[in-house]
Amino acid sequence: MHVLLIAAVLSNQLWFDTQADADTYVVTPMATLADSCSCQISIAVSHRAAQGQSTSRQQRNVTLPANQPLPLGQMRFSMQKGDWTQITVTLTDGKGLLMAKQLIVPDNS
Repeated sequence: MHVLLIAAVLSNQLWFDTQADADTYVVTPMATLADSCSCQISIAVSHRAAQGQSTSRQQRNVTLPANQPLPLGQMRFSMQKGDWTQITVTLTDGKGLLMAKQLIVPDNS
């Protein structure tokens, strides 16, 4: 039983494909699921700059096939020195599947 649970957890993945060029970032949230899913995706973006802070949230329903890496959207934004952006993606089927992933740009760790 535990082996099946571990295999299911490892086969469901949520990650970010990130590309940066000078001051422009392109972020694509990606997902691969073991089973097809009628899911709800939620994306929250917080951006802090010298001019102030903004927060944006979007939600939509998606149908994802099994075992295929799929983009969940794409964000393109410019960053100046000192700017900070946090992106949080949550994917759920409203039953047992709940995945969340967070990205902070720039990564100063």
